[in-house]
Amino acid sequence: MSKTRSLIFFIFLLSVLSGQQSIKAQTRKPLIIKSSSVAEALYKKKQENPRISEAALAAYGNTLIKKKGLDFYSGSCDIAEANNVGESSFSEKLTTFNFEVEDLSGKKIPFQFFSKEWGAPCGCSFGFPLLSVNEKEWTILSGNTPVKLKRTPDIDFEEVKLLDKTKRKVVRRWFKPLDNEPEGISSDGTKIYVSLAYDDDPGLFLEISDTGTFRLVPRNTPNIIKTAANIVNFEAKKDDFDALKQFKSKTKSFYLNYYHPCT
Repeated sequence: MSKTRSLIFFIFLLSVLSGQQSIKAQTRKPLIIKSSSVAEALYKKKQENPRISEAALAAYGNTLIKKKGLDFYSGSCDIAEANNVGESSFSEKLTTFNFEVEDLSGKKIPFQFFSKEWGAPCGCSFGFPLLSVNEKEWTILSGNTPVKLKRTPDIDFEEVKLLDKTKRKVVRRWFKPLDNEPEGISSDGTKIYVSLAYDDDPGLFLEISDTGTFRLVPRNTPNIIKTAANIVNFEAKKDDFDALKQFKSKTKSFYLNYYHPCT
């Protein structure tokens, strides 16, 4: 075989292999995501055993989170629009949502998410079963498999910012589930505590660390500063939903900037 024919054959072989890889990528089965329903399990456990201690209930919930993740609600109307469904919707049947995100290497990963409800008072909301979330990445559970993904603008977890005394400089950031109010901060300023967004209070906080990990803890956990006051007028305020809350103890003061729930 001449050099010219060899070169042509080599180019042809590369094009065939490239086409096969493209087809394979297009036909790749998406990873399946399902709601973890950990919060519902907590309320059921509390109803079945009203005398259960907060510590025991938190331990039970944290075991479930490790297995199933925690439904971390995000504003994600881009997903609803891409699947041709409207905002603030509800279906009696499970609706399938297909979307793609990138892993930490930039590789596109297809997902399928099943939900009956994706509505929020001011848009859309999806509860993804997460193990952690920070500025750069989030870890989601697909079945029993944790998958690390890049943060993207179209899946918006609500940000909480710790401001300095000038109320202008950001000292630290956390990400919380959509519409869950900050109700406390650790005395060292590295963790925030938010409520579980349901009508009945099981007596627990969701503790979120500055690295993006989280766990359930009793509300009476030591070293949580809960005394707070809303700061109505501050220069950095963007709109009516932009909130600033001062958490204060006898020796320390922290300013948390976040968005009020849209109701």
